[in-house]
Amino acid sequence: MTVRWGRVAAALVCVALLIFSAARAQEATSSADTAPVGTRQNYFRAPYREGSFRHMDRIFPFHVVHRAGAVSELPRADRRLGEVSYQWKGAAHTLDEFLRATKTTGFLVIKDGKIVQEGYFGGANETSTFTSMSVAKSFTGTLVGLALADGKIKSLDDPITDYVPELKGSGYDGVPIKAILQMSSGVNFTEAYVPWRYSDMDLMFDRGMVDESEPLNDYLKGLSRVRPPGERFFYKGADTQALGWMVRRVTGESLADYLSEKVWQPMGMERDALWNTDAPGPSGMEAAFTCLNATLRDFGRFGLMFLNHGKWNGKQIVPADWVEHATVPDGPQVQPGQLIKGSRLGYGYQWWTFPDDGAYSAEGIYWQFIFVNPKENLVIVKTSAFDRPWDADFEGQTYAAFWAIAAALRDNPSAVH
Repeated sequence: MTVRWGRVAAALVCVALLIFSAARAQEATSSADTAPVGTRQNYFRAPYREGSFRHMDRIFPFHVVHRAGAVSELPRADRRLGEVSYQWKGAAHTLDEFLRATKTTGFLVIKDGKIVQEGYFGGANETSTFTSMSVAKSFTGTLVGLALADGKIKSLDDPITDYVPELKGSGYDGVPIKAILQMSSGVNFTEAYVPWRYSDMDLMFDRGMVDESEPLNDYLKGLSRVRPPGERFFYKGADTQALGWMVRRVTGESLADYLSEKVWQPMGMERDALWNTDAPGPSGMEAAFTCLNATLRDFGRFGLMFLNHGKWNGKQIVPADWVEHATVPDGPQVQPGQLIKGSRLGYGYQWWTFPDDGAYSAEGIYWQFIFVNPKENLVIVKTSAFDRPWDADFEGQTYAAFWAIAAALRDNPSAVH
């Protein structure tokens, strides 16, 4: 009787595991990918935003970030976090409510190196390549660190024009690389995500990516300087594009090829990534400030590598000292609370930083995030097709939700379903 009941119990456990696996697979492939994909003129608008953001290869030319070798598997310790709650402006919200409100397309939580939650929405699945928007800036900044480690850049105190002489006579003439990494170049460039306001970012993107009338790098040559380098932080994609141009010049490789060689292949990423360019073919230049397209898990692996001080499976991918310097503000103009009125954020080398837990984040418009919290040993990746490019209220809610997840996993780590 005991043996037979033991076999029955074992069978029930197996069935439960199968049901759980099926449920997880159903969550990952909740519906067919039938979302319409837009054109260069309307891809960021409804109803095309959701489909376009995971099919940017149908809209813009791209370079492939090739993977190679065995996939680095991510272990799992699944649990349900949807009922995690947080307070915002006197009201209680759940994580599920927040994910719905911000039009989440993919959500990944990695705690202690293990996936504790992974979900896909609106037709996305584990093979979808989600566009990064400005999350790409943190990748470009990392490529600068790798080029420095390879001896292709001598010092961050060097002016960028030592490496990109085409920028002589522009606002970037003589500007130290470090100031550009910190978005403190002093170059006159506006980047605003306000309805009916057309900024320099819109003009550069339209010329370089939409109608291909002026290469992205060429646009930089016409910019002027309005203040000394290192004096003030002003967020601008032009600085990141200048860094990308420098990396391409000193390495002799496209950003996609250099990222493949230094990160994607040695880390055993799961799938090829795609980086959109301003022209087809080898001559096309990556939009260094945006439009790196990768799977949710591969974005998570990148964040986890940074969490582990640049190491992956025992191999140093990015120098540990670069990770340390890139994710900590260095200079009065980038300290927490000094960047944007009413914001507690600081800035490192193309990473946003927080005054709590040594946390930092790569962030992109329409609600894309790679959030890293070293104290909690936590990485959160969120891809979205949010209704608005940015929203200050939802920004605060996002951080509240992330810290609520950290608290829930810290206070009840064994509650794995």
